[in-house]
Amino acid sequence: MAKLDPQSLDYLLQTDVLEDLIPRVGREQWQSLFVSRNDELGRFGLWCALIDDASVERVLSHYSWDLSIGDGKPGFSQSWPNGEPVIEYHPYGSGTGIRALVHRRSFYGVFSPYFEIDQEFRLYHDLAYDQKRGLLLAFDVSGREIEVVRISPERIEARLKYLRQYQAGTRQNLVIYVDSVRYSKLLFEDVGERRDSERNERVAWSRHVGACSFHNDFSTFSRVLFKIILRSPVIEKAGIWPFDEEGDEREVTFIIGVDENGENIEHTSSPDKLSNNFGANPEAPHYLTPVYFRREVLAKYFAEPDRYVISDGSLGCLELWHCQIDNDLETSVAVFLGDLGRDLPYEERLHWRQFNIPPEGEISETNFRRSFLAQFTDPSAVDLVFKEEYKRFAADWLKEIGWPFFLPLAPGDIHLADTIRIPVTNSQSEMDDQVLCLTKLLVDSLNEKEFARVGQPLADGAKGIAKLNAFFQASDFADRKAIVDFLKNLQLLRSTGSGHRKGSGYDKAIAKLDIDLKRKPEAFALLLDRGVAMLRALRVYYLDGEVTLD
Repeated sequence: MAKLDPQSLDYLLQTDVLEDLIPRVGREQWQSLFVSRNDELGRFGLWCALIDDASVERVLSHYSWDLSIGDGKPGFSQSWPNGEPVIEYHPYGSGTGIRALVHRRSFYGVFSPYFEIDQEFRLYHDLAYDQKRGLLLAFDVSGREIEVVRISPERIEARLKYLRQYQAGTRQNLVIYVDSVRYSKLLFEDVGERRDSERNERVAWSRHVGACSFHNDFSTFSRVLFKIILRSPVIEKAGIWPFDEEGDEREVTFIIGVDENGENIEHTSSPDKLSNNFGANPEAPHYLTPVYFRREVLAKYFAEPDRYVISDGSLGCLELWHCQIDNDLETSVAVFLGDLGRDLPYEERLHWRQFNIPPEGEISETNFRRSFLAQFTDPSAVDLVFKEEYKRFAADWLKEIGWPFFLPLAPGDIHLADTIRIPVTNSQSEMDDQVLCLTKLLVDSLNEKEFARVGQPLADGAKGIAKLNAFFQASDFADRKAIVDFLKNLQLLRSTGSGHRKGSGYDKAIAKLDIDLKRKPEAFALLLDRGVAMLRALRVYYLDGEVTLD
């Protein structure tokens, strides 16, 4: 509301309440459901209730509140219509056609009072309660929080969209009540007593201005009572099944080819408008038409491993959605046109659309065998191969040898085994991140304690790679030099790159690893390939061979 001078006549007449607040009720993103404010200049209270259609006329026939704060709890009534007692249960309290949306829970001083939103509203929208922050939360198609209700001791407000959907589904009208009292030093002789009111099909309000005989510091006071009814929308606005919003049904087109002039050909990804193997839409592109994207499309998902999971042939978001992808290609990612429309939410389709490119080549052999021949096929992309080899080697080593070759990752690093990847961009920062990730997996996670126990004696202060080398020597591992050199150079690349300012040491590490950083994705792919070779060499000698460890 507009800020008025407490010494002005407008303040006493509460023109801001009548001319500013009333028109805004039900027309802003957040609707107050409870407000309690008291100071030396007056008090302001706002409350709410739900009423059925039959109660609208009765509610608007007077100006006082129909439901007090704290009312609306379940209970019984007893009557004697024919001289015999009749007991009736009232789930929403004794009021006819009226029920509470907000409950004030009080416990006679035994437990601190608090406010809560009616259970039906919470269940209707499947809201989570974050008690610490005082929030009721919904979640979007990617699992991100949507604040629906904000609760504090002085104010409760709800997002209007969710209120209106609930009204539509329950066929309830929302009533907002206000009781506003103000004190003024304006003399009663200058102001005079005033009583006015207004009532229509939406609003009923009354105002009384008079002498203030109950407050020595002020000469006059005013009181405004009003109630506004927000009628329930049509049931089609209920927002839940079968009246879900159609946001996900909005169509997004993708490039599926080029014409004779080299211009892009686009088509909707809506499955209902695609052909299939059962004769639907014979003139349209097939559901399984591959659509191609730059690899950068995956950066968003790699950046949030707690929310998204990218695995071999798959992209998923928590338990919300899942889409089959072909990430076994070297320079792009492919998805079937129909899967884009069926499996990805509208917002995600818009994200993918930004990275859409004309078709280049064919889908991967892996995807072809899985999708069309129903064959189980291992991936060929080196980052997918590395992740699979790393996890399988770690599990098999522990099972066969009895102690872990790689220590379990710390909770903050648990995602590394899933998110390590060929960089999707040519940026130095992404290259540094992936080098750091690979080093944590292959060097920092080495089980130094067991290597030192089984290996040859070492000088004091020997570190992880030295202990690993001693272990290799004790077990006569012939390929130890290649692996030890690779790990040392990888550690040097990390320590001189992401760990410190880049200089001659970084250039030395690059030269030793024999990689070209002009094309960073290819350079890191070489590092992953050597990591795969290391894991396979260890498997052949220690797990598949006849070597015996103490």
